[in-house]
Amino acid sequence: GYVADSPTLGWRTAFFVCGIVGVIYVVPLMSFLKAPPAPETPLEKVAPQAALRELLTNPGFLLMVLYFTLPALAGWVIRDWMPAILKEQFGLGQGKAGVSAVLYVQLASLVGAAWGGWQADRWMRRTLRGRIFVSAIGMMLFLPALFGVGNAGTLTAAVMFLLLFGIGWGFFDCNNMPILCQVVRPELRATGYGIMNMVSISCGGFADWGFGVLRDRDVPLNIIFGVFAGLALISVVIVLQIKPKIVSDEFAATR
Repeated sequence: GYVADSPTLGWRTAFFVCGIVGVIYVVPLMSFLKAPPAPETPLEKVAPQAALRELLTNPGFLLMVLYFTLPALAGWVIRDWMPAILKEQFGLGQGKAGVSAVLYVQLASLVGAAWGGWQADRWMRRTLRGRIFVSAIGMMLFLPALFGVGNAGTLTAAVMFLLLFGIGWGFFDCNNMPILCQVVRPELRATGYGIMNMVSISCGGFADWGFGVLRDRDVPLNIIFGVFAGLALISVVIVLQIKPKIVSDEFAATR
């Protein structure tokens, strides 16, 4: 935002720098991410049609797709629209709007991911549903956060509710793949996660478009974010219906 506001730099410079950073990021990834040793017993090869059929007839996976998608509707709108919302609501420049809308929530998400992952690992020692419970707690944090963002009367209040949303998002996000591993066998997990991302991102795009349409029609923010809070409540119910059927290593070690 600050770079875009600069008369000597502009938004193209911001995109160029971000692109360069992304390319450089490949170097440590290639250096430190090593392939695991091949298993002694080769994994079963599954035909694409059979893989899709098995996934789409797995109730736990279908619930996981729905759970992965509904909260993402609010997530995409917050990522893509929140700088513009704060800029309009509180008369901010692009720089301050960007920092207020994105930086703090991302930092909170990092904290939430580390905290939520640690809590989930501890809870898994007591129950196979430990990750599900931690994810549900994160989703519960969405309720006051989204309601508060839609009704914030000051920038400080908006940022505080965005921080709460970020922590909840970290709890939710860090447990999605581990929960998937509890309902889908190893040979199908990459395919399953790909489907989850495809559905979530596609619906997120429609959410971004729909939010713009609603704002053009002067629908109040508190109504829109109230709907998102309602979807978060539904998501809590959904995730609690998921029944793990694959025993994880850390849970088995405690039995």
